[in-house]
Amino acid sequence: MMSSKGWLSNSIFLLILIVVAASFPALAQKGKQDQNANRDPAADYYNRGNDRHKAGDLDGAIEDYTFAVTFNSKFAMAWNNRGVIHYLKGDLDKAIADCGKALELKPDYAEAWNNRGNARLDKGDLAGAVADFDRAISLNSRYAQAYQGRANARHAQKDLDGAIADYSRAIDINDRSALSWHNRGAARKDKGQLREAVADFDRALKLDPNRAAT
Repeated sequence: MMSSKGWLSNSIFLLILIVVAASFPALAQKGKQDQNANRDPAADYYNRGNDRHKAGDLDGAIEDYTFAVTFNSKFAMAWNNRGVIHYLKGDLDKAIADCGKALELKPDYAEAWNNRGNARLDKGDLAGAVADFDRAISLNSRYAQAYQGRANARHAQKDLDGAIADYSRAIDINDRSALSWHNRGAARKDKGQLREAVADFDRALKLDPNRAAT
């Protein structure tokens, strides 16, 4: 027969178990609340914006990047990425403005210099585009896309030697880019270097058979 002392000990032990078990849901809920309190909504919207961009939902991406910069107005990457989407949608003024904001916040942001350069190039601001590509290259001397962009701007300025030099540098960095080979071929064609142009077009077609030489 259990003594009253033993019964009391067991009762206290059971009571402790009940109290501890009852506290687990509350602790779990508190943990979730703490986790939510530590979430960064700007980062969440930015990440979803990236996913929407990859999925081709450009309007959704702009919406999410806008939320991101609303929650954190100093989020340079979100400004830059929204600028990229505006560029893809053909809204060059907004692209230039957003990339410019990113550069105000982060002057050493090579990608933003390159992206604004592309928007300025498409808008016809060739000198501004070259200046932006210059800055991107000064920050990253192996930035093939920036050399490609500057070459495009120089080609448009009729600076064929400068364009060919930049296309060549882009090819040195990444010789798998059919676009660089093709564009250098176009610049060489304009310069009258027809044999070299044909060789470049041939290489572009080997890398991308769907690209037509012009």
